[in-house]
Amino acid sequence: MTGRTSRRRWYSSMGAAAAAAAMAAAVILSAPPAAVAAGDDAESALVTMTPELAKKVQNHVESFRARYGISGMSVAVVTPDPGDPTGTTPVVTTFSVGTPSLDSAEPVTASTQFEIASETKIFTADLLAHLVATGAVSLDDRVQQFAPPGVTVPVWTDPETGETTHITLRDLATHQAGLTDLPGNFADGCGNDLDCANWRPGYTRTMLWDSLASGSLLWKPGTDWLYSNWGFGLLGTVLADIVDPSVPVEEPPAYQAALESTFLGALGMTSTVLGTGPAIATPYTSENAPTFYWDDTNALAGEGGLVSTATDMSTFVAAHLGYLPQDAPAGVRTMADTLKPVSAITTVCSEPGSCQASDFRMGLGWQLHSASASDMGTEWAFKNGGTAGFASDTVLAPAKGVGVTTMWNQNRVGSAEPGIELLGLILHEKPAPRPDHGGGEHGGGEHGRDEHDRGAEHDEARLADTGQATSPVGWRAAGAAGLLLLGAALVARRRRNAL
Repeated sequence: MTGRTSRRRWYSSMGAAAAAAAMAAAVILSAPPAAVAAGDDAESALVTMTPELAKKVQNHVESFRARYGISGMSVAVVTPDPGDPTGTTPVVTTFSVGTPSLDSAEPVTASTQFEIASETKIFTADLLAHLVATGAVSLDDRVQQFAPPGVTVPVWTDPETGETTHITLRDLATHQAGLTDLPGNFADGCGNDLDCANWRPGYTRTMLWDSLASGSLLWKPGTDWLYSNWGFGLLGTVLADIVDPSVPVEEPPAYQAALESTFLGALGMTSTVLGTGPAIATPYTSENAPTFYWDDTNALAGEGGLVSTATDMSTFVAAHLGYLPQDAPAGVRTMADTLKPVSAITTVCSEPGSCQASDFRMGLGWQLHSASASDMGTEWAFKNGGTAGFASDTVLAPAKGVGVTTMWNQNRVGSAEPGIELLGLILHEKPAPRPDHGGGEHGGGEHGRDEHDRGAEHDEARLADTGQATSPVGWRAAGAAGLLLLGAALVARRRRNAL
């Protein structure tokens, strides 16, 4: 196992099983455990990555891998830099265990690629947030206005009043559109191949729009919550088509290009791509049998098509937490907007007729939970992902400037969420007093962490419980000794991300 720490400074030149797991997480995490008392002193305390904490994190990662017999796992943790008065430089610490494949001697590193599956939905939400901020769309725009000529998107008609309700972009981004998890015609992606195990690469935009034209809604949009890969895949295609309307409907949407032009390129996230990549790990089932890559590169790419690395995801986490320079590009600055609550969830459903009461909020893509959820002691945000042979999760505590992101090459077993476990471990570590830099505070300023994380709107943000992230750790002279304790080489370095 290895742990690596860096200070990152930003420069202006710079499926059904998954849905079930998400529904279970929404129910479990929204259950109100004993409240955590967090007074003014706790709120002002600064979470720092010490050698002792790094050792605990590495031990936990190693234990999680051993518990499930996972081939390889990569983790990144983002924390504030106590030596940075500007709040623009996080400490990023990465942890890697195991190998990319069971028959390999090569170790997993922070550059090993994993399918991040449904965490792709947050990238889609980031694209939506930017288009909303620029006035290109509104959250309450009807999906119908973006449909190709001749396609009628289903609407809900109240059986008593006859009043109709249309699906909006907000509904798609919060799993409240009244759509099922998968489109009814998903098998069309396999064509006539009777042995086809993976329909996603062949599922075209024409099939996607056909699925809507021939479908109906489960209930009134904007009400009950049902995790929908169909809905987010539709959202990704709609947004990609807004960015580049020249792509013929017969071709895959320009989803990757839309992300790159909006924020991936500016962040230097070159290892975050659709499909597979040159450093991707081998996918395994929960029994460690080799399985297929999702290769979700067609019309549903926006729901689960990306692969990434711990290094890239640490950058992604840091941007959402507001570790940005004043002149960060607009597409990067608006990423934190996805953490603003846009809908309250009171009923969650795993399928039609199987629903139960719940209490959490949705941002754009993120599940947002209160400080009492999972005994975190601070509001937090959650998103996970899972494919046939990979699993991941990301958890953010915006008010603390802390995030955790994890990924491993095995189909998730049960409701395993190491990111949630790690965030709890980190937040409950005895924090250091927050240094006084004469008013300079992480997240402050026009382009820092959004104001809703402090002040009046802070009370309304109910952030979700999940995840993992990365952060730089300022260990000064004690760093080397801590690395010896870990039995690994922690390398402190500065890294520039070119725009």
